[in-house]
Amino acid sequence: MKMWRSNRLTILSVFLLCFSLPLVFSQESNSDSDKAGIDPKEEILLYGIDSELLGILAELQSEKNAKYNHILSSLIAETKDPTIIQGIFRLWDDTSFTPGFAYARDEISKVIEGDDYTSSVVQAAMTYLANQGDSQSLPLYGQLLSFHDTAIVTASIRAIGKMADDATKMEREELGENLKERLLEEDPGTEDELYAALIVSLGSLRYEPAADELIEIVEDSAASAGHRRLACVSVGRIGRNEDFVILERVYYESDDATLRAYALAGMTEFANRDMSDNLVQALKRDSFWRIRLTAAENLAGSHDEEVLKLLKYKAANDPVSQVRIASLKSIAATGGPRNHEFILSFFQNRQKSTEMRLAALDIMLENRVLGTNEAIHEVMDELWDKDEGRFLEFVCKNLSESDWPHLAPVFDRMLSHAHWLIQVYAVRGIRRSDILSLQERLDAMDAEGTDERLRREIRAGR
Repeated sequence: MKMWRSNRLTILSVFLLCFSLPLVFSQESNSDSDKAGIDPKEEILLYGIDSELLGILAELQSEKNAKYNHILSSLIAETKDPTIIQGIFRLWDDTSFTPGFAYARDEISKVIEGDDYTSSVVQAAMTYLANQGDSQSLPLYGQLLSFHDTAIVTASIRAIGKMADDATKMEREELGENLKERLLEEDPGTEDELYAALIVSLGSLRYEPAADELIEIVEDSAASAGHRRLACVSVGRIGRNEDFVILERVYYESDDATLRAYALAGMTEFANRDMSDNLVQALKRDSFWRIRLTAAENLAGSHDEEVLKLLKYKAANDPVSQVRIASLKSIAATGGPRNHEFILSFFQNRQKSTEMRLAALDIMLENRVLGTNEAIHEVMDELWDKDEGRFLEFVCKNLSESDWPHLAPVFDRMLSHAHWLIQVYAVRGIRRSDILSLQERLDAMDAEGTDERLRREIRAGR
């Protein structure tokens, strides 16, 4: 019996030893990789399975991290997974990676040349190229206008609209005529999205010969409400003088409040019309929030003191957050010390909601408002030891997505926080803003054996 027990214990010990070996080896391997300075994200991009790649791509997109774009150039040439290819195009769009244009054009060319293609990939490629203003891809979109795949045609029409300002006069006229012909051919009831794309892009091209067709849509009470709204803006962009009166009538007389908002937006597109009084009255009195939103957006740049007083009142008191945020944006865009001070004070005001304070912070960052560092430091002073409502955490997350090197003192302070997540946000902000002056400190923190999550973030930037 004793011998049997002894043998059983020996067998059990051997089993446990064998079971633990992979774990020990894995831990040692990870440690060796860390010591060797191997980037785990790079390893996954080079050798990982598709599900791992998608996880890394999602992370890179959330950070707008451009470090691995050249590795992705090799990956996109070898992968067949359409989800991965779309993810790469989205990341390249977010990080303005121009060397990827050739790969995206190749995807579009597959359609033209009759090769096998994946519709979602081609649409992602078009969006990427159009957003980045790749003028070489514009002729490709024109060749797809008569293609049989409605989703592809719709995507090409939208791409044309986005790139209208990059087209030559000859290209605008040719594309405009083709789009007008397609508008006359299509049944708006069966091809709703395609028809809507045609309306928008004709306006973006400012193709005046299509103005009659577009104003007819505006006035047609039997037409789709969505199509009428889009046509209002396109008519305004074309800017034919006689059409202003029609939009004005729609704005003042329509029972459709949303249509009125679009009519107002179209009216603001007329370069030769002073809309200040209309916009002030709309922001001040109109009960429909979309109209107040349109008015607030279009009052940006007005240095009239009464207009600025109105915008500040609406930023503080309007019942709809979208209108409050639009008013803040217009105040900041107008510029000037007093207007910027208003935004800074709004951000620091603890009586304001978290949503509005964070919106003010984003506006400060977008407009590079002087005094931003000081305002953030004051908020940090209040919440450094006790982060009420996690507001400091949210502030640091927003800061991490900025690319403003002026924030170096703020990121430097964030590295000293006790919470590893605040430190990680600092590292991301330093990387996005390319702040070389703090690199030595990051290297020191890596060598000190700090939180492993922080070390991984530091190494991801190398």
